[in-house]
Amino acid sequence: MKTTQTLLSSLFFIAAIAPGLSHADQKQDRALLAADRAEIIELGARFDNGLDAEDRNKFVSTFVPSGVLAGFWGEAKGPEQIGGAYDFMLSTFAKNRRHFVGNHEVEVKGNKATMFSYMVVFDRASNTTIGTATFKDELVRTNGKWLFARRTLSADSNVDPIIQSLQRK
Repeated sequence: MKTTQTLLSSLFFIAAIAPGLSHADQKQDRALLAADRAEIIELGARFDNGLDAEDRNKFVSTFVPSGVLAGFWGEAKGPEQIGGAYDFMLSTFAKNRRHFVGNHEVEVKGNKATMFSYMVVFDRASNTTIGTATFKDELVRTNGKWLFARRTLSADSNVDPIIQSLQRK
């Protein structure tokens, strides 16, 4: 028992001094990390809100110029192709939908980050679930702003009927 207490006390001491940061510096680092995480999650919301609001510029502006958007419809790179993917989505399966994203797992390492999240899509008129998917994102901080370097959507099997209808066209 005493050994466990000594070990725990040592670990707490090492954790407190190991980074060489004062308590105020540690609090500031945590605040900056929280701000980065919030900005990254909001970026994901702007992406989906841009699609739902039919705002092409808002949607495309969530990516760096060399950014990649990938999903069951294919892969688009750069603003022109991502804009084309947006047009395709709205003309086929995304119009009159609401996209809700949650369960965010964000990891920030300097000016790079990753995010994993779940998505549920609802039909606006019937309020029924259309499908579910996950996003796996790679982000970079450019000029002090987080943007997607790569955003990959992996549709769950409940989206298969939509995918199959697109393949028949």
